[in-house]
Amino acid sequence: MANAAYDMQGLAEKMAAAICAGETLPRMPVNLGIDEAYELQKAVVSAVSGGSVAGLKAGLTAAAGQAQFGVAHPLIGSLYEQGRMAPGVSFASASGIMLECEIGVVIDERGSPKTAGPVIEVPRMAFADPEDASGVNLLACNIAADRYIVGTQLPMLDSYAGIEVRLIRDGETVCAAPATEALGGPGPALEWMLSEARLRGLRITDGMLLITGACGGIHPAKPGSYRADYGVLGCIEFTVT
Repeated sequence: MANAAYDMQGLAEKMAAAICAGETLPRMPVNLGIDEAYELQKAVVSAVSGGSVAGLKAGLTAAAGQAQFGVAHPLIGSLYEQGRMAPGVSFASASGIMLECEIGVVIDERGSPKTAGPVIEVPRMAFADPEDASGVNLLACNIAADRYIVGTQLPMLDSYAGIEVRLIRDGETVCAAPATEALGGPGPALEWMLSEARLRGLRITDGMLLITGACGGIHPAKPGSYRADYGVLGCIEFTVT
């Protein structure tokens, strides 16, 4: 269906309802543009969050992910307050639920970092049709934002070089990657996110959590006992049932 004839507000409402219910997203319009996708994202986020968000998230920060979804740059979205979970949490595995090891940065109203620490993002990929799985459609649905586990926050380091992030399930390593893999590390990633947020008209407020991109890729949330080891930054343990 051509976008000109598509009820974008109605689509946003259907997308938000599907996200809140944990259901499959409605079919997406064809040839959605980046600007249209960001406007659709704002409507979806407003409907899901009630107008208040916990922070921002960087998505498709790796070249491989960008190539897979047909975009040439990272994307930015929002974090839902109701999606926040604490270490030790247990949640169910289901189709489309994924895991990403990230570093989160808490900022002040100017965007200056206050603290940083481990975060496990638990996004949910829920497209109705595999053909809908494009970068612009991912952007429109708020980069599959759903839940996230926030670990202990520490003073932000000048450099994260030499720190490895390792995700372990039932004693076996799922992935291992340098903490600088996403956009060069938390510092450069934060600078990009603040610039992109201002470009896209996303608000920056005191206490926001910015998660800076996946270290070690994205992985299905298979059942098991998990430990995300961030070395000197600490760890997050959780269970998928």
